[in-house]
Amino acid sequence: MNKKALLDLVLLLIVFWTSWYFRSYIQLEFQGAFVIIITSLVSLLIIRLRGIDYKSIGFTKLKFNESFLKKVAFVSLLILAIQFIGILIIGLLFGFPDESLAVITQPKSVLGFILDNIFMVWIITALGEEFIFRGIIINRLNELLETINSNKKIYVISLFQAIWFGLVHQSQGLSGIIITGLIGFGLGLYILKNKKSGLWPLIVGHGLIDTFYLTLNFIF
Repeated sequence: MNKKALLDLVLLLIVFWTSWYFRSYIQLEFQGAFVIIITSLVSLLIIRLRGIDYKSIGFTKLKFNESFLKKVAFVSLLILAIQFIGILIIGLLFGFPDESLAVITQPKSVLGFILDNIFMVWIITALGEEFIFRGIIINRLNELLETINSNKKIYVISLFQAIWFGLVHQSQGLSGIIITGLIGFGLGLYILKNKKSGLWPLIVGHGLIDTFYLTLNFIF
């Protein structure tokens, strides 16, 4: 067992959930962004201290070509499919998810909508969440379980970060936690089975889906 990777994961857990607990005591409009920013900064510190290559996190060279667009389309459809099936099955079993905080706190002005999409959707949610959950956490879990040679390892790794990812969306109720967790599980498996693809298809796909939903909510 890689003790350094274990310490890194424990540190990330403590920092994330401590900042999550205290976020409501901080007089900020975007409390979720505070948690993502703090955790991202600690993640960058871990990368620096451990000498981790950013490519191993998933930040490969970004190329806007046909192959990249196909990957983005696949990730986007994967998210939509899990959401659709999840709402049909999980929603009927446990009730439909509550509205996300992103929808509830969405600005009403056009300028506010644009800035909200740039900062909250693309920088905090798409880039920040994918960096933390499908980047640094998966990287540290891979290192932690480096001595285990089993195909089941990717499912264990994906499940761990998916549960964490789902709990972050507890404002949407039990159904929201489960559905979001399933999305995290699917994205985790994708990056673990397609390491050369990197995080960019996940970041762009994640951003596009969230922008799509928030745009519909803003218009209607």
